[in-house]
Amino acid sequence: MQLFDLIGRTAFITGASNGLGEQFARCLSRAGACVILVARREDRLSALANELKNAFSIEMDMSDKVSIQRGFDMIEQQGERIDICVNNAGIFKETPIFDPDKHNDFECVMQTNLMGVRHVTKAAANHMKNHKIHGSIINIGSINGDGLLTAGATSYNVSKAAVLHITKSLVPELSPYHIRINSISPGYFPSGMTKIDDWLLNEIPLGFAPDASDLDGALLYLASNRASRYVTGTCLTVDGGISVGSLQPTKSRIV
Repeated sequence: MQLFDLIGRTAFITGASNGLGEQFARCLSRAGACVILVARREDRLSALANELKNAFSIEMDMSDKVSIQRGFDMIEQQGERIDICVNNAGIFKETPIFDPDKHNDFECVMQTNLMGVRHVTKAAANHMKNHKIHGSIINIGSINGDGLLTAGATSYNVSKAAVLHITKSLVPELSPYHIRINSISPGYFPSGMTKIDDWLLNEIPLGFAPDASDLDGALLYLASNRASRYVTGTCLTVDGGISVGSLQPTKSRIV
């Protein structure tokens, strides 16, 4: 029995047009899942869908509740069944408290990172319940939501903390329907939002910069009902140890 074999399963992945979302799509596709690619960039989604073969794309705006529901209605009409939902889409904006709020940046971040996750989770959970699917919902949080805060980015920190609490709070509601919900908190992965320079690299206890594929193991574990059938409401942190800190060992006091 292959613990991470996802043949016959369908995964729904938001923010799949680039970065971690694109890697998640490749990972789940290689494991045998049919993947539904979701993002606002239809051109990038189509190219990836053509490359993966066992995939198709849906244009969806995570900040728009109507757009999300329209996408799930389309999935229902096509007779698709979602077994795995990966809430990956998110944005980052600095929101310093003393700066003028010219563009409603705080609200924009919360709308996508928090409300988008909530709306997608609600739609996916109801889909799984209605079709009696023993599903897995995986929310992508951040170490910024779990204690390692980024100065000047309160909106991002708060939104990711809320994602962790949504994950835990929904366990009692979803468990009776055999729907598991968990989260992954990545550390600093190279992306459009994060550049790993020498200073940051020195802060990572494992001492090297990660690749997006370093999240594959956590993703496959939580996606598989065989590997993690008794796991729900948990968060897997994948950060090279940076949220613990660069603690140097001390000499033993044992004499």
